[in-house]
Amino acid sequence: MPKSKLIDQTLVDHVVDRINEYNWTWPIVKKKLIEMLVDSMPMDVLERITGDPQGFKEAENVLLNYYLPQDLNSKLIFDSFSIVGEEETLYALEGLKLDEVSKPDVDQDENT
Repeated sequence: MPKSKLIDQTLVDHVVDRINEYNWTWPIVKKKLIEMLVDSMPMDVLERITGDPQGFKEAENVLLNYYLPQDLNSKLIFDSFSIVGEEETLYALEGLKLDEVSKPDVDQDENT
């Protein structure tokens, strides 16, 4: 659980801006943060979302669909700071090494 309920919106904006420098990495970021959010969920919340107290993958899919729109990127970071914690979120993002993720070939993306 987070140590503080006050979330620094400036920090959220900075993190979003930094990830936007590597905007093709948002699917990686979303997958990791959503896994962390689901891992932090109390069992009763997990069960309310999925109907199954062991529905971790289903809960991840629900949240992936929820946070899919680009305009919710900032909300995802904010929610992760609120639920998982700022330090834990920042460590996880740092561990993803987004600056080392290759940008996908644009032509290949258009053909898929």
